[in-house]
Amino acid sequence: MNIFNKKYLALAFLFIWFSFTSTVLSGCMSGEQRDILQKAEETSLTYFKENYGIDVEFTNHKFIPADLSQTVSLTGYVKGDKDQEVFAMVDYDSYEVRTGSVPDHIKPLK
Repeated sequence: MNIFNKKYLALAFLFIWFSFTSTVLSGCMSGEQRDILQKAEETSLTYFKENYGIDVEFTNHKFIPADLSQTVSLTGYVKGDKDQEVFAMVDYDSYEVRTGSVPDHIKPLK
């Protein structure tokens, strides 16, 4: 894993930790959060397909506290191999993938 990916993974895990504690304290997901999550997953599926040529399944999500960022993190794996983990952070103001992480052996198409 190169330094660029390590930097963003460390940042992502920090956000996940804050999000986890926020989720535990705030309870269930609202209808608005469900809509955001659905759009973020659709955006991320397209991102991984267009940039890496892979299909993924998401297994978990975390909303970053709104006072820090308008971001949701998604974790999952490459379809067909649960050992190949993927990660995405999506800005839900623009529905743009800000950070995406795949296993090192998967190279970008572009």
